[in-house]
This record gives sequence, C-alpha cells and structure tokens, in this order.
Amino acid sequence: MGIRDLKVLNNCTPINLPTWINFAFILGAFISEHGIKYKKPANVIISLPSEHFFSLFIAMGIADKGFSVNKQMRSIRKAVLNLEKGSRIIYQDDKSRRKVSVISIEPSPVFQDEMILKIKDGKIERGIPERQWIERVILLDEEYDQIKRTIKVNKKKQVGLEASPLLRVLYSSSQLNKVSFYPGDAFYIVGNVKQIYELIDKEIFICDHCKGSVKDFLYIDNNCSYKNGRLFSSQMKKIQADISNELPVIYSDINSYLKQFKNFIKNPSIIITSRCDNENRLVEVKEKIKIELLQRDYKIITSEINDYVKNHDAQIPNGIEYFSWR
Repeated sequence: MGIRDLKVLNNCTPINLPTWINFAFILGAFISEHGIKYKKPANVIISLPSEHFFSLFIAMGIADKGFSVNKQMRSIRKAVLNLEKGSRIIYQDDKSRRKVSVISIEPSPVFQDEMILKIKDGKIERGIPERQWIERVILLDEEYDQIKRTIKVNKKKQVGLEASPLLRVLYSSSQLNKVSFYPGDAFYIVGNVKQIYELIDKEIFICDHCKGSVKDFLYIDNNCSYKNGRLFSSQMKKIQADISNELPVIYSDINSYLKQFKNFIKNPSIIITSRCDNENRLVEVKEKIKIELLQRDYKIITSEINDYVKNHDAQIPNGIEYFSWR
C-alpha cells in the first residue's frame, strides 16, 4: 500500500482521492525519483485555481518514495561499517532512545560472519550484534544542523513513525524500521510557517478506519529524532543552516518564490502559483524564469512529466497548467 490508497474525509465521509491530490502525489514522486535516484533534477512552475495544501501534497509524494523503498539489509550493514570511532548515533532499547558514541566495530566472538557494534552509553559500554542493528540503531548526519537539534531523545520523544497508526496501515514494519534508520532531508518547503503548520495538523485522511493528517508523513520539526524535510519561512532574511543543492525546494506560493529564490538558486524547484495572484507578480516570476533559461542551456521536460503521470495511472486535472525544464 501507499499514499494513493488513502481516502479523503469530506464532512466526515471518506471519498476517493480527488484527481488534483493524486496528481500532487505523482508530481512529488517524479521530483524525487528523477532528482535523487537518477540525478536528473527538474524545475516546475505550476498554475492552480488555489494553492491551498498543494505544496504539502507534493512533499507527501516525496516522503512516500522514502517510506515505500525496501532498503536492502546489506546497505544498512555498509552504513554501520562506515561509522568511525567517536561517531554519534541514536541507540534505542525497550525503555528509551539516547545519543551514544561509537567505540568500534568488531567481529562477533560468538557468531561467525557477524559483526558487533560497540558503543559508549553514558558510563556503560554495550555491544550491539548485527542482527539487532535495524531495531536498535538510528544513524545521524552531524553535518546537518537540523539533525543536531533533534538529538534530545528520551522516553517522551518517540520516533514519529512509531506514533502514527496511519503509517502502520500503509507501510510494513520492515519499511518503517528501515526508513527511520536513515534520517535526513528529502525536500525543503518555503512558505507561511504558521499557515503551513495549521494545514499539516488538519485530520483529512483515512485508511482502514485509521484517521490521520499530513503531519503523519512530513517530519519537518524537532519533535522526534526522525526528519525527512525542512520548513523555511518566506519572511526569513538569512538562512542559518547548510543547504544541499541537490534537494528540491517547494515554494508554496508566489510570494515565497519572489522573496526567497535567491537563497536556493542552485536547487531544483517547484513554484506554485494561483489564479488569484496579482498579475504583476506573475509577470515578475515569468521574467525571472526567462532570464534563468537564457543564461544557460536547458531542456524542456514537460512531456516527461506527462508520460510519468500517464504511466502511473493518473490524470492531469482540469484547471492545472505547468511548465517544466532541466
């Protein structure tokens, strides 16, 4: 299962996903698959009757690609073996989760062809056998400031994936355990922070009698040790964190793009505009994109998205127009 198996609550009545929500999910999947997996980042400007929720649904499509991937155990083994002495990870047992230091990785004295991860847990040294790595270990990337701010892990702060019954309906335990093993951003959203948090909290989905919200899929705050994206205010004057140029930035409205595009010049982008936007602002956006295209070689890839949507049994909704380039 996956997010396309969700139903939407309409006056408390479950209905099938509207075409425009499904399209947003598919667009997110395209951005993730072509940019991250195939290293062919895309830029999209899209015009909608209203931009309400659309940026969040695109981000959900990106997050779904992460939740749905069945990561191979050998890749998890390789990631742990690449840890160095002094590396920081999260260790979780039946009581709590906490940040610990790596001491060493050694062959098991008991089982042949198995490794032991030795950690310093407070004043105690522990050995974690390889068969327990997926259950007991969460990797961290110390290069990212937002990960550093999420290290305060204790009994009250659960990994978000475990706190969502809706996710457990859509994805297997194996998938969720593996994705929580790899915390890290897959997208950036730029917009009105207060408004976005209000939308994220609205209970609008249901599947197999489990209700949920966008918050079940997007981990963009500091409430747990797992994160898959980051939210930036459209009003910020300076970015205080490192930005990966490979990650797509989703501008939730035209104002966000005009104010912040200079901070994400090298990033793939999805620019969301509305029919209700001021005509002068729309002209300004089009001029900025025109200048960008004139300054470098580019390829129009709108047809690639059309084909991707068709191949995934989805439709381009009436009233939506978009243009895409690479």
